[in-house]
Amino acid sequence: MSYRVAIIEFINESNTFTLKRTGIGDFHASHYFKGEEIPDNFAGTGSEVGGAIEIAKAKGWTPVYIVAAHAEPNGIIREEARAEITQECLRRLRESGPFDGIFVALHGAMVTETDEDGDCQFLRAIRSVVGDEVPVAITLDLHANVFDELAGLAQISVSFRTYPHVDMREVGLRAGELLHETMAGAIAPKLAIRRPPMLLGCDDGRTTDNGPMCRLLESADAEAAAPGILNVSINAGFTDADVHAAGPSVVVTYDSAVAMAEAADAVGERLCDAIWSYRNEWAQPVPLSECIAALKDADPQDGIVVVADFSDNPGSGAYSDCTALIAAMLEAGLADAAAGALLDPDAAAEIAAAGLGAEVTVTIGGRTDPMVGGGPLKVTGTVMAISDGRFVFEGPMFTGLPGTCGRSVCLRVQGLDIMIVSERMQMLDKNIFRTVGIEPTEKAILAVKSMQHFKGAFGPIAARMIVTDAGGLSSPDLESRTYTRVRRPVYPLDC
Repeated sequence: MSYRVAIIEFINESNTFTLKRTGIGDFHASHYFKGEEIPDNFAGTGSEVGGAIEIAKAKGWTPVYIVAAHAEPNGIIREEARAEITQECLRRLRESGPFDGIFVALHGAMVTETDEDGDCQFLRAIRSVVGDEVPVAITLDLHANVFDELAGLAQISVSFRTYPHVDMREVGLRAGELLHETMAGAIAPKLAIRRPPMLLGCDDGRTTDNGPMCRLLESADAEAAAPGILNVSINAGFTDADVHAAGPSVVVTYDSAVAMAEAADAVGERLCDAIWSYRNEWAQPVPLSECIAALKDADPQDGIVVVADFSDNPGSGAYSDCTALIAAMLEAGLADAAAGALLDPDAAAEIAAAGLGAEVTVTIGGRTDPMVGGGPLKVTGTVMAISDGRFVFEGPMFTGLPGTCGRSVCLRVQGLDIMIVSERMQMLDKNIFRTVGIEPTEKAILAVKSMQHFKGAFGPIAARMIVTDAGGLSSPDLESRTYTRVRRPVYPLDC
């Protein structure tokens, strides 16, 4: 039997502390595909939807492609953008139904102007069309903030297990496999959700350093071996969103025909206790002064040093236009270095207008909030490259998907090549640098705006990696923020 399955994506990680908002243009800048545009762009890619396409072929489904909308992490989603994407999805669902199953790729930390849980808001809308009986399988980012309502809207939930997120395809495959078994009547899945009283935990989900998250995943695997436990997901949560459910969570997908709800709840409780036990183990970024001192002492003969500006990571909704790290590198006289990607459409346009080889004096960065992470920086340099900013991810994240930084330039200031872009883009792929002629393997120092994802692409070429806090919006210092919606008491705000 060929099952008719709707395949959908609506993804955004929403930072509630930024001055910005996410509009429909932000989705178009990343991707907003409809219908058959989806397999044309996602087939064979290392993404959740790529995994769904693969399982659909393997299981003989009749896939019905609805919408695939993704915007880079930013502020709360504007209502007109949410409504436009949602209504397009619902229209296509009405016209293409009925369905045997629904596959939805979500982030889990989406906030809209009308709901602090934008993911459940979207699932409610889907349910209003397809009804309550059609099984829904979802995928979530490891940094999802999971609300209790999810258990009544989806039967299957599978989260990323890696940070950097290099298992997107595999997560799509697993969710699709469970959905297929559900449609075939082999399992009757339900969800159990538990949260420890924590805003911060799981070492933010890092899996590259064999730390707490790795131990937690081992425990989750052991729990998943019990009869009727189909999948156990541990989410580190997203602290840049002030919402009730912000923080770590455990989501258990269990077969209600085999396991009791109480057994699934007990799995969640045990893992929450384990998460709590690691609450004081957290890899903190080093101060900027310490970072610069290390760079000055580094010997280029020892290999490439990669520096990550943790606090200005666009991947967590930070502004990506902070200049503190770049200014410090210039002041230190560091040579054979590159930094990116600094968001400044106005500066990119001014530099591009000057033309290749021109020497320009221009003010860059610090435009969104000059009080955060360094204000506007006046520099004089040579225009080394001008680009439309288009590229294809080479992996290991988003492998094969297209991306764009908008109009982009490389400005060489002293010994530092600065990549300036018009669209926000976390530096998690070497091809991003290459859009403006910077070959990352040939530099002594690479400064990237990222927290952890950079390690997937740049870790293999780095002799040393330094993560620093340069005072951007996503600094891990939670005391600098005012939370009003998160449940209380909660660690570490009340402990």
